[in-house]
Amino acid sequence: MMSIYENVIEDFHLLHPKLKQRYRITPENAFRGKGVMSEISGGSFVTRLLCRAGTIFRCFFPERGRDIPFTIENKIWLTKKNTPVAEWNRTFFFPDKRRHFDAVMIYDEKRGEIIDFFGHPPILISSLYFKAEANGSLSIISVKQWFPLFGKKIPLPKCFYGFSVVNESYDEEKGCFTIDVHVKNQIAGTLFLYKGTFQEAGEDND
Repeated sequence: MMSIYENVIEDFHLLHPKLKQRYRITPENAFRGKGVMSEISGGSFVTRLLCRAGTIFRCFFPERGRDIPFTIENKIWLTKKNTPVAEWNRTFFFPDKRRHFDAVMIYDEKRGEIIDFFGHPPILISSLYFKAEANGSLSIISVKQWFPLFGKKIPLPKCFYGFSVVNESYDEEKGCFTIDVHVKNQIAGTLFLYKGTFQEAGEDND
């Protein structure tokens, strides 16, 4: 079975071999990793208050800090109609709190794109654009966004978008994946950003 990401990542062949392996997740091949976020920052006082509400949905959180341990789990499961669903579970271990940033992604065959549902139940929906860069890294950019309401997707005005730019790469010298995420709004500026490194669970951490 081909991973849903192989269907949408432009120039998939350009990815570093470790990233190819990471994004070839199927029902039989999950990815689990652990690492450290060197920085989690961004967001005004009001933004952080809104993020606090997101903790109810295991999505978004107000805490910020440096050198925060985290784990990530990516796995695929099939619906009754055999539609693959990619589950993303991220856990951040702050000194006095454990926070989550969970989502599920599906492949929209008609649009040929990945749709990301943030939270349980979802509180934000976004379409994503994936592209393999010439240096072997992967860029992920949010495109359109919706608010879920009574089973429908309500389009959000662009002024309410949380535009996200994600870059994942593999550092050969350090033997680890790198992650850099920046989410911003046209009016409020930076809402949230984090960057760090991680390794696949079971790999040598030395």
